[in-house]
Amino acid sequence: MYLWSFFFFVFIFIALVIYSTAFNVLDNTDCQSYNHTKELKGGTKNFDNEKFIINICGAGLNNSLFNGDGMERVRLTIFDDQGELLARRYYRIFWDGQPGHEPLKFSESSITYQDDKEQKDHAITMPPTRLEWIRARLPL
Repeated sequence: MYLWSFFFFVFIFIALVIYSTAFNVLDNTDCQSYNHTKELKGGTKNFDNEKFIINICGAGLNNSLFNGDGMERVRLTIFDDQGELLARRYYRIFWDGQPGHEPLKFSESSITYQDDKEQKDHAITMPPTRLEWIRARLPL
């Protein structure tokens, strides 16, 4: 009984590691060609007297014949001043809409971004929590 549950745990752990590795290797965002940090108001920001670096990189428009939606998948990353990854989120932007895509919104304790696919706003607490730090390293 205990041996089976141990092997099941090991199997699930290995599957998660393989999935996570494949997800991170297949990330097709390109910060050289599709850097949207300035136009979406990212860059260096201060929260509670701490400096954070906010980058937004895309992968280009998805105009595939079969599943193209005309949206761009972007990656929002938040680093501390030492360069450690604190938070990472993926969302979609529709550039051709009217009045256009909303840039990031900042409050004293959060960053809000708009996902055009879900037509919904999402927030990241600042500074990012330990759960955000873990989430940035998992393919969720």
